[in-house]
Amino acid sequence: MMLPDALLDALWRAHAGLTLGLLAVALLRRPWRRLAGAQAACALWLLPPWLALATLLPAAGLPALTLPPVSIAAPSGLAALSLPPGDWRALAEALWAAGMLVVIVLHGLTHHRYRRRLQSRGAAGWLAPAGDSPGLLGAWRPRLVLPADFAQRFAADERRWIVAHEATHARRLDNAARLAAAALASLAWFNPLAWWALHALRQDQELACDATVMQRFPGSWRRYGLALLKLDGATGLPPTAAAWQAHHPLKERIMWLKNNAAPRAGTRQAARAMLALGALLGLVAMQTISSAADAAPPARKLKAYEACTKMPRPELPVEVATGEYLLDVTFTIDSDGRPDTLRIQGDRQNIAPLVAAIERSVRAYECKPALAGTEVQQEFKFKID
Repeated sequence: MMLPDALLDALWRAHAGLTLGLLAVALLRRPWRRLAGAQAACALWLLPPWLALATLLPAAGLPALTLPPVSIAAPSGLAALSLPPGDWRALAEALWAAGMLVVIVLHGLTHHRYRRRLQSRGAAGWLAPAGDSPGLLGAWRPRLVLPADFAQRFAADERRWIVAHEATHARRLDNAARLAAAALASLAWFNPLAWWALHALRQDQELACDATVMQRFPGSWRRYGLALLKLDGATGLPPTAAAWQAHHPLKERIMWLKNNAAPRAGTRQAARAMLALGALLGLVAMQTISSAADAAPPARKLKAYEACTKMPRPELPVEVATGEYLLDVTFTIDSDGRPDTLRIQGDRQNIAPLVAAIERSVRAYECKPALAGTEVQQEFKFKID
């Protein structure tokens, strides 16, 4: 069963806006971090979901940006592989759904493997095996994850920093944000930018939490960096888990600890600039993507011989007057492969029996059920002497 056209159109619009937002983040995250600090750079990740939503809003009344058409010639050798448009669409939708299901299952297995290593300590959090990384588990009510050797492995000030770091993740709803990002990546699993985003978002969240902790404990960045080196890095983390030292270029992270220890003077200006940028990109997304989708030419109607496997000829009635007749029949294929919603256009005067014969013939057509919802056209020409 194929998706409704309106839903498929909305999904493609949202995907185009999401891709535009991810490209903007990829280009701006490092310069923005240098300008306004790690916390402001992390806020850039609001752009992709905002632009995905903006494409679903009505286009503003501004001149539309039109792009030149692009023609792609297919090699003649591919002709034998051609399928009717409805078959291609059904195949593509099935592949997309299968990929989405695989991604969801993989995320579920990652969460199960991580959770299986932990022991619940009630409201106090989770207990991890000795040697594991401290962290935070849960999207809506996250709880602290502490290894069994937490007190022995970390000094008192290091334990304080770790708890503050994970508490910052909880206040910022970072686990919930990564869960939302994983859901979007599941929908857009075929887009490489979606997978890059999962890794880059976690990096930016870690830097933002580091900067927040260093603002609370100024002058401690050297010892804080040494505490990070006590772990090799947490692996196999589900989207709903944060870790004290996830995979991240440590040299970059420690340098940013130093540079973001104090609040940035341009943070407020950067926030205003980001709001303006989001509004501008949202307007661009609404105007170009939505207008382009609305202005797309209607899909070509299939000819009956392309969509139907059985097409009985009409039995001509004897009472039709002599002359030449041209009738155009349009119908939609239902879920059983039968014609539905017939429309007959042409010179219908004095040929009601001929129209009835054509309607009986078309309703006896047997079409491909995979093309359900497709509009089909058939032309009838008669010359009666």
